[in-house]
Amino acid sequence: MNLLFAYSLFAGMLIFSACIFHILYLNSAAPIVGWLVMLRYTLATSAAAFAVPGLLYLISANLRVRRFALWLAGIIFYYCLTVLIGDIAYYRQAGKHSTIELMLFYQNFVDVSLMAIRDYTYIPLLYAGIGAVFFWFWRRLVHREQVASTKLRRRVAGLLFFILATVIAFRGGFQGRPLRPADAFVHLTQAHGDFALNGIYTSFYAVFHRSSFPVSGSEASVRRVQQLIGSANEMFPAVATPFFRHASPKAASVKKNVVFILLESWSARRVGAYGDSMGATPFFDSLAQGGWLLTNAYATGRRSIASLPSAVSSIPTLYGSLYITSPHEQNFQRGMGQIFAEQGYATHFTYAAKAGSMGFNAFARLAGFSQILTRESFPASADHDGVWGIYDHVTFARALAEIDAATKPVLSVVYTLHPHPPFTLPQGNDHFAASLPRAKYYNALRYSDNTLRDFFNAARSKPWFKDTVFVLMADHAFEEKQGRDSFRIPLLFYSPGFIAARKDDRVASELDVLPTVIDLLQLKTAHASMGKSLLAPGERFAFIDVEHAGGVIVSEKRRELVLLFGAEKFNGYYDMVADPEWHRMKTEPPLPENAMQTFRDYVGVMGFAIAKNRIAPATGKMPDG
Repeated sequence: MNLLFAYSLFAGMLIFSACIFHILYLNSAAPIVGWLVMLRYTLATSAAAFAVPGLLYLISANLRVRRFALWLAGIIFYYCLTVLIGDIAYYRQAGKHSTIELMLFYQNFVDVSLMAIRDYTYIPLLYAGIGAVFFWFWRRLVHREQVASTKLRRRVAGLLFFILATVIAFRGGFQGRPLRPADAFVHLTQAHGDFALNGIYTSFYAVFHRSSFPVSGSEASVRRVQQLIGSANEMFPAVATPFFRHASPKAASVKKNVVFILLESWSARRVGAYGDSMGATPFFDSLAQGGWLLTNAYATGRRSIASLPSAVSSIPTLYGSLYITSPHEQNFQRGMGQIFAEQGYATHFTYAAKAGSMGFNAFARLAGFSQILTRESFPASADHDGVWGIYDHVTFARALAEIDAATKPVLSVVYTLHPHPPFTLPQGNDHFAASLPRAKYYNALRYSDNTLRDFFNAARSKPWFKDTVFVLMADHAFEEKQGRDSFRIPLLFYSPGFIAARKDDRVASELDVLPTVIDLLQLKTAHASMGKSLLAPGERFAFIDVEHAGGVIVSEKRRELVLLFGAEKFNGYYDMVADPEWHRMKTEPPLPENAMQTFRDYVGVMGFAIAKNRIAPATGKMPDG
């Protein structure tokens, strides 16, 4: 039967792609249970992909209808094949299978296609070559189709068997709850769980299951979380909005300018100040000696689209459900732009990609920024990389001019574009030989560092420089392997004469930046940050999103632990000092029950605030008086 043959080919494609994944991305062989779990997801994916064409094929005895069903199956087959090819490359950058980014690809089709042509030439070539061979072969398969049996009993029996087998395979077995991506990690490590999954399954599961994170809004949970994140000068007015609080410092506010530079794809592991010896970041390293350097800071996710809400609104992505592009994006919030605008600041946001790219300019507006610069804000002749947008040296020059012209005080957020694949740079930036490992990335990182140097050298001559707090933070790391380094980022607060130079080894998060800046400047305001000021005493922690779980990083007795909380239970933890690449998950709770409960509540209360639109009240303002 041609339909059974098509099923076998599709399943074989998934198994073959898993083998390729195993060769490219696993440092240790997957155990037998890993292969069995991979087959479970293979069957579930195959059942979902061919459900509709399979029903058409079996219901009708008409030859034309059956051939149409086979052509429909072929189109689905080839589309899934293109997803798998793209997913292999995507995992190299993101360290995870594709989820909702599948939809974002089509929103940014031209930019992503240009990147593929320049940096991943083999991908469009594979699409074209395999497509030609595939449709030639599939055409022959369809024409082999014969008139179906006219025996009604046999056709009904086949149809009933197909429906039953499809339902069982799609659900992943006879268990009470249907299969989910998180189930891949019940008995497997992070890397081996990723091996068991496939990009087709994770992409379409994310499309139809956008809010699969825990939600906990009980008064006891909220009070524990408020005690965890609050400072002595903060007051939480209500349980209904768990993170919304009033900051009322005793000292007068310090109306310094704030320049917040979000550095695209800077990995702490590749920066000299964090121990790298390649010499790609000499200026940042020198700047770090005169500022407050957080040596143990973490991004909430591994993509830019997860980082922006974390950085400017202190709102994370949860369990792979991106905040930007989700229905929750319109929630009431207290973004950095709104908070500083109420303090009399001019608020600027500069991201020199095309307007609409990943929804950043729209989110910046939601976060309260009044002036937003995109690629369209620059002259058509401005130097650009041909893919994402304007080169960083041009962007920094424009940002400097805007700060100069702005009414003071000013808040300026500058989101850079480099380094980012395909690592296209202006001429004269081949600092590292092409034969060196990661040479393209290091050259782009060195270019980015040079643009920082030029910006700061120019800014130092400005009268506003001495009255400015600079925050430099990566949006996310750029590492292929899962583990500590895939989330660890540079974070530096720099303001000579105002912020003392020091190295700080405590755990820090992207979510902590907004409350820390509010605390540094002693602003009397209301905010709804999901992080904790780095000036506040007490427990330090960092939330990270690993899609199938909410991770909380803590330091404990010379161990650095990442606790993984599933949607319903504690999954386990990794000791990142002994096991930095997350190969050996331990399942027993590593902390006392009260501490485990607090961090479990922290993840659940964030889910409650996001899912129920309880981040901030509708007015979201500091009350008069």
